[in-house]
Amino acid sequence: MDLSLNEEHRALRESVRRFVEDTVNPVWQEIDRTDRLPAAVLDGAREMGLFGMAIPPEYGGLGFGVLQKALVHEMLGRGPWGLASYISVHTGIGCTGLVLFGSEEQKRHYLPKMATGEWLGCFGLTEPQSGSDAGNMQTRARRVGDDWVLDGQKVFITNAPYAHHCMVFARADDGITAFLVDTDNPGFKIGQIFETLGHQGSAICELSLEDCRVPAFAVVGEVGRGFDIAKRVLAEGRTMLGARSVGSGQKALELALEYGESRQTFGKPLLDHQALAFRVAQMATRTDAARGLVYRSAWLLDQGKSAVRESSTAKLFAGEAVWQTVDDAIQMLGGYGYIRGEYMLERIWRDSRVVRVYDGSSEVQQIVITQRLRKGEVESAW
Repeated sequence: MDLSLNEEHRALRESVRRFVEDTVNPVWQEIDRTDRLPAAVLDGAREMGLFGMAIPPEYGGLGFGVLQKALVHEMLGRGPWGLASYISVHTGIGCTGLVLFGSEEQKRHYLPKMATGEWLGCFGLTEPQSGSDAGNMQTRARRVGDDWVLDGQKVFITNAPYAHHCMVFARADDGITAFLVDTDNPGFKIGQIFETLGHQGSAICELSLEDCRVPAFAVVGEVGRGFDIAKRVLAEGRTMLGARSVGSGQKALELALEYGESRQTFGKPLLDHQALAFRVAQMATRTDAARGLVYRSAWLLDQGKSAVRESSTAKLFAGEAVWQTVDDAIQMLGGYGYIRGEYMLERIWRDSRVVRVYDGSSEVQQIVITQRLRKGEVESAW
């Protein structure tokens, strides 16, 4: 396996990095204060084609592979997670299932406008009583003539207030099934929009489905096979979250190094003190290790592998690593690190905390990994 980046990969990574550092990070405080993504930021992402990175060229997208998408998300992780989530939910769990399992009719209807960012997608799996335990799903789908009628509740759905449509999962008589539901459907209602610690600029909310009637055209893939779609989509989504965590960990490391060189105590820079020098070495080691796990998972998915264990490993390690790294960086800043809205590290700290919870908590990732081990996957695939 060769994980070296070619010139195209390096150019992609550098272009997204410049966009984040030159356009997005200068307005992170505005985003944090207003809970809105400035038009200039969204326009810049559209001009780069980022809303279509997961969509094949024949539908107007860039047709990126998983590793290419991971590189983009790693660089987005260097900036506010509100933007990263806004884009990643759309291009990841919002697009991947449709690209891999949708009918030609569905692709031609939705993907061209998704590629330009005119239509935003979201993903409705989590419920109040069934988060990681998706098998306990209570949302129901019943057949009425040629249509389907959906009833139930979803929660923690990112992008829904801005989205054109949502891939909703519901339990039919033949099993869990995926449906594309346009958000202007009279039976589709946005509930509470949560005020979260981080992720300013992307909306996370409740959904209500009440006699929500959709045509047979709305079914993605086969009736009763929706859980297979969810697992494949989430495997890639967990890899992207790992990549975003790597980007945030790298940014936190750079900010800590910058402060550690400029700040002096007892007549010398902070980094001349061995305790802090060791701390940044550990930060760098964790970030490098997480990057390797993420790239491996992305490479395996590009080879057509399921990468269930590997994607869970990448998300688990990268999510825990970024949390420790950012916490260590804040410790280096002392009291300055605890001031809200002044230093970027504090915002990264609030943003990155949730990665240990969503798209399957760290505890769930460990359960998944152990299940794969007990099934004989003692050595990871390459």
